[in-house]
Amino acid sequence: MTFRIAVDSGGTFTDIALLDENEQKIYISKVPSTPENPATAVMTGVLQVLMENNAVPEKVSYFLHGTTVATNALLELKGAVTALITTRGFRDVLEIGRQTRPALYNFFQRKAPAIVPRELRFEVNERILFNSEIETPLKEEAILSLTAKLRERRIESAAICFLHSYLDPRHEKMVKRIIQQEMPDIFVSCSSEILPEFREYERTSTVCINAYVMPAIKKYLEDLEVKLKENKIRSPLYIMQSNGGIISSQMAREHSARTVLSGPAGGVNAGKFLSKLTGELNLITMDMGGTSLDVSLISGGQPRYSTESSIGSYPIKLPMIEIHTIGAGGGSIAAIDPGGALKVGPESSGAVPGPACYGRGGHRPTVTDANLVLGRINSQYLLAGQMEMCPENSVKVIREHIADPLGVSVEEAAEGIIKVVNANMVRGIRVVSVEKGYDPREFVLTAFGGAGPLHALELAQELAISKVIIPPQPGINSALGMLTADLRRDYVLTRIINEESLGPQCLEDLFGEIQSKALEELEKEGLRYENLSFCRSADLRYPRQSYEMNITLGTGKLENRDLKRMIQEFHDNHLQAYGYNRQEERIEVVNIRLTAVGKLYSLEVKPEKTVSREYIEAPKDFRKVYFNGEFIKTPVYNRKELHPGSRISGPSILEQLDSTTVITPGNTAWVDPFHNLIVTNDS
Repeated sequence: MTFRIAVDSGGTFTDIALLDENEQKIYISKVPSTPENPATAVMTGVLQVLMENNAVPEKVSYFLHGTTVATNALLELKGAVTALITTRGFRDVLEIGRQTRPALYNFFQRKAPAIVPRELRFEVNERILFNSEIETPLKEEAILSLTAKLRERRIESAAICFLHSYLDPRHEKMVKRIIQQEMPDIFVSCSSEILPEFREYERTSTVCINAYVMPAIKKYLEDLEVKLKENKIRSPLYIMQSNGGIISSQMAREHSARTVLSGPAGGVNAGKFLSKLTGELNLITMDMGGTSLDVSLISGGQPRYSTESSIGSYPIKLPMIEIHTIGAGGGSIAAIDPGGALKVGPESSGAVPGPACYGRGGHRPTVTDANLVLGRINSQYLLAGQMEMCPENSVKVIREHIADPLGVSVEEAAEGIIKVVNANMVRGIRVVSVEKGYDPREFVLTAFGGAGPLHALELAQELAISKVIIPPQPGINSALGMLTADLRRDYVLTRIINEESLGPQCLEDLFGEIQSKALEELEKEGLRYENLSFCRSADLRYPRQSYEMNITLGTGKLENRDLKRMIQEFHDNHLQAYGYNRQEERIEVVNIRLTAVGKLYSLEVKPEKTVSREYIEAPKDFRKVYFNGEFIKTPVYNRKELHPGSRISGPSILEQLDSTTVITPGNTAWVDPFHNLIVTNDS
């Protein structure tokens, strides 16, 4: 008997999923996060779920982790002392950026400080041209002189980004080699290794982010590996990437920027798996935890991917699942702004001190406090009763900070908090749907995270979405999604080719070049060609455009008809996304992309026999819950005891270890053969 473990470290809770490979059974655990050292909560939860299910650590064959270490280091600006080494004349690329203002009409808005301050950015006299011709050779003595400056400034990590190094990386490699010889303790990141792609600002920003978070990731992963071995877990450590795939712990240390959306990517993987399971090809996933809300869109059974994203105010140009994150979670703090209006988030109480009801010193009202006051959360049942709640604290802080200043009752203030945070989340969902050319009414909303099922039906009503799906273990869904992930590596080659020069053989040669490099790297990690699948795509644009769209190509030998289909698909996608296209205009290919996927364990969930759809469960209890301005006597169910086919009418509350689901009045829920909760509106 062997087990697979997936761990998702969140801002408030750490979620653990344990899979018995032989029985195909999943066991879960959820423990409070430990921000001062996330590995502490990871090991606490892992050992707890193993002990509860009589599993021995030696039988763990696979250990996968989604971590927020890189994200937190970047958002809190607590990364390493980092230097940027760049071509003479490009020192200020990080400051200049794209010359855009963060808020167009806010004259008082200031840009976030550059991740590497100007005094730690160093120019080198070298230049390679766009055709790989060396205009200014790089001299070794210049690099030796630079290392003296790095020592003087006590640099911990260095990012190297030279002009056109995506075409010819020889100067970057030379600098890296000499720095590592002279300063073996320093971390070094080359843009030609992290992002061999054109556009200086985004490439510089990405390699700086990688260098900035590298030391924190390396230290964390090494500490975690030591703890795993001490507790007799011998499985290699694998890390979730932002693109929804898996990389080794060693690769994560070198390409640390690939982990910045590690946890949320697991949630989208779970949505993709749910889409396959239920046959619902169009889903909007919402993962609401203690600190934030992560929203993504799945169309045709596949998530949307992006190569242009940002964490905080810092651009990062790496392939990742398109996820929109806002500060709206259970721990989001409610306050009255200077204009007298109620606002919620983005500031969060986090895991420590947490919401006031946790009794850990939190003294400001949060979304969780509001849900508790309204009766939506059982004060005796958080983590199935393992965690005590203090409802009197929630009443006190909401009265003091919200109700009395606004001259309303505590219940009205709590309901106001819920309405405001719901409005924030609706705007977030529209970013990934309406603003991308998709009508949310044509999608099913799937909600997870500890707090997602509390708010899902109200959001669906606001967006006119007719169906909501709540998975069986919503609170640890991101960890479960990790168990469906495969090994994945993304490669890119910048080549700007106009349509007149474009031909099938031209693209075949470029894909052959990039695939040879991919195979060489993947074979070093023990993967063989026959176990890999390759997905080919290209970034297209109209001439003089400053943005591209990615179009997928087939796996077979390319022919003229494939190029015609690719070009027409670009025109069609451009029309959907931006409301216009230029069919008469010639296109340009900008980047050639290759994704290599190594298939891993396939998670299987078998349907169970359903009872009659007319079967109505008996509630375990009743309590008063506040809906639309009044308390209503509401049945409470233990979700774990519901059978496939069971039907429940709203209003009702469903409780389980990892989450609570609120079925609002006018909605009906039933349990499908896979134990998903399917909720539809009766009206």
